[in-house]
Amino acid sequence: MSTINLKYTSDNGVEFPLVAEKMYLKEASFHEYEYTPEKVSYQYGDLLKLFTKDALKYNATLAFSGSESIRQQNIEAIHDAWEHDILTENAGRLTWNGYEIDCFFISSKVYSNESNTRTLNDVVIYCPYPFWLRETLYQFQITGQGSVVDGLDFPFDLPCDLGFGGSRKAISFNTSVPLDFRMIIYGLVENPSIYINGHLYEANIIVPSNSTLTISSVEKNDREKCMILKYPSGNETSVLYSRNRESYIFEPIMPKNGKITVSSSQTMKFDLYLVEKRSEPKWT
Repeated sequence: MSTINLKYTSDNGVEFPLVAEKMYLKEASFHEYEYTPEKVSYQYGDLLKLFTKDALKYNATLAFSGSESIRQQNIEAIHDAWEHDILTENAGRLTWNGYEIDCFFISSKVYSNESNTRTLNDVVIYCPYPFWLRETLYQFQITGQGSVVDGLDFPFDLPCDLGFGGSRKAISFNTSVPLDFRMIIYGLVENPSIYINGHLYEANIIVPSNSTLTISSVEKNDREKCMILKYPSGNETSVLYSRNRESYIFEPIMPKNGKITVSSSQTMKFDLYLVEKRSEPKWT
């Protein structure tokens, strides 16, 4: 059976492995989901308009082992983290083999087994945005006439055709659906222009030195598609107005024959995060 890497991270960055010896997930409904068809009904059948998906609520049980005092310490620690997320109204995060979902633990019931050797904790996990996301990072350094002098891909389980030299880099990526993305462009660069599978992503703006321009097509319940310029001071401002209106800046990326081709004729450094979206995390 495949190894599962599962953890919860609170909004303030405290991590709790959920496959540890003293604290582990006993059972959960992470692989259950449902879509709702929006439709027009006729005498014979329906006309499908689209599918919608409600926020998720997972039922799960955690198990705590060890001495009674150790169990109490571990329960109090993770409960404090859950409470922090609730009181600040900032979601924590579940991570399953690289797939992440924002979450709140909104219900908890603690009890011991009959022999009092384990403490069990039934919980309800509320996920406002009903998708698990996995980001894969590709880094580019382009110099002069668009020569790609570096290209790294993370994590390592996705193959990459390094293809150094020239103005293009071909990335191998196995998917049958369009991908959302986040692109981080590092200054100094003027009017950054990048082609991905022949589609132009361009901003008519100067990105100052030590500043970054983030272009994100990820749209969640609490996060809109955006273009954000971040200055060295940490101040941020929306620069959506600077987008090239002749070429859609948030166009999803669809591999062609399992390949994604990235090119530019400018000197710049940028990161490209490809974002996979799933109703349930993969087991492997």
